[in-house]
Amino acid sequence: MPHPDVIIVGGGVVGAACARALGRAKYSVTLIEAGSKSGTASKAAAGMLAALAEAGPEDPMLGLSVRARDFYLELAPDLLDETGVDIGLWTEGVFQAAFSDEEVTRRRSEVAWQRQSGFTSEWLSAEEVRANVPGISQQVLGAAFAPEDGALEPLSLLEALIKSAEAHGVTVVRGEEVLKLKVRDDRIEGAQTTEGARPAGAVVLAAGAWSGRLSGLPRPLSVEPIRGQIAVLDWPPDQPRTVIYGAGGYVVQRSGEAIVGSTMEHSGFDDSVTEDGLAAVRLAASRIYPALQGVTVKRAWAGLRPQTPDGRPIIGPDPTISGLWYATGHGRNGILLAAYTGDLLARLHSGDPIEHDLSCVTPGRFWNW
Repeated sequence: MPHPDVIIVGGGVVGAACARALGRAKYSVTLIEAGSKSGTASKAAAGMLAALAEAGPEDPMLGLSVRARDFYLELAPDLLDETGVDIGLWTEGVFQAAFSDEEVTRRRSEVAWQRQSGFTSEWLSAEEVRANVPGISQQVLGAAFAPEDGALEPLSLLEALIKSAEAHGVTVVRGEEVLKLKVRDDRIEGAQTTEGARPAGAVVLAAGAWSGRLSGLPRPLSVEPIRGQIAVLDWPPDQPRTVIYGAGGYVVQRSGEAIVGSTMEHSGFDDSVTEDGLAAVRLAASRIYPALQGVTVKRAWAGLRPQTPDGRPIIGPDPTISGLWYATGHGRNGILLAAYTGDLLARLHSGDPIEHDLSCVTPGRFWNW
């Protein structure tokens, strides 16, 4: 049996998006998903598309993040047509609430910079915030509002991407783990898995927090797990759907429930839910929405975000090993960036033009040797 053009290591949203995009570009692709790891970020994500809400001053990722957010406007109807799966895309805006004068100053400055950079962002007074979000805390002094940001259903996105990839000829292998990259003379030859050798013309490493644990990497990969704990509460009655950041956390309304999170913990590969973690996210949620104070947790989980030292993903070809590609390290923005990462990876692999300067995500930025 002929070997595939590309093996993709990792079946989360980033790997699935890469598989779909490469399949659409007429490459033969095998997507390998180990399927046994708990704590995978895709299945634990809250699903925000907060391109502006997550952006800091002079953020080099802002243009890329906004394009990634808007890419879902094109992708959602295509996936629905191809697979019948609605990814729950919602783009009615994201608030960043300010609880202190210092936060007001910082948020207003961010809004000004974003507007000067040509993006749609607004500052809302406390009265304007409460008109939009009547249940928000009376302690909120105002909010930055990104009217084109939003959210989606992460599990529906993953399902749709996999179904679409398979429809475009991608072979999905579940329950098999890639153990080692096979490299000869600075050229990738494929991968060694728990089931044996899998030759391929190229390998895309999209294994999230586990990307750096693969044997055979040409050098250490700067991706480490950051635990994020999330809880689900009942949504306050008669409150409009919204996404709000503030008080060190966030509240997302999804399917009639409040998704509240999330911690940022260096806990290795421990994806346990802890009392301290739940207390922290519940405190943040109740500061944003007082009606959530004391509400019983319906369920909770933790995900392991793949984090890089500078908080930006690693996307593109290895600088020294021909045929080795990276699509990992997306941190807090995995859902936001996933689909567009797949599109970028496929175009890079095909040698097609790219509209963005990708120097902020290039793999070689961490490697000077």
